[in-house]
Amino acid sequence: MKRAVLYARVSTKRQATEGFSLDQQIERLREHAAEHGYEVFGEYLDPGHSGAKLERPGMDLVRDRVQSGGIDLVLAQDRDRFARMPELVYLLKYEFAKHGCKLRALNASPAGTARPRRPTTGAGNPDSAPRRRGG
Repeated sequence: MKRAVLYARVSTKRQATEGFSLDQQIERLREHAAEHGYEVFGEYLDPGHSGAKLERPGMDLVRDRVQSGGIDLVLAQDRDRFARMPELVYLLKYEFAKHGCKLRALNASPAGTARPRRPTTGAGNPDSAPRRRGG
């Protein structure tokens, strides 16, 4: 069976009360995982954390879990739940792909789930992705 972890984030009270609550996100992610034959191996939350940076407690745990292996998919409600900037989403896709894991948002087209290509030079090199070490 395919293995997935679920990720949900809200950065404001407004998001939490206007249809983006963590509970609503996780419920929809559970439904999607079940409908597509994924066994859920973890649910990670970041309440009250901005998507402007990758360093968030829940996202740090997701990254650690993917790095440990055995996860096929990280699933979120929307692309911007992973990160606000497309460049950061790309970095996550690249990082996860190195471990055989895909990143998918429910609102993304199937084309958006393709394995990313690695840039060869410049500041966009994914090997320089921000990453908090430890704990």
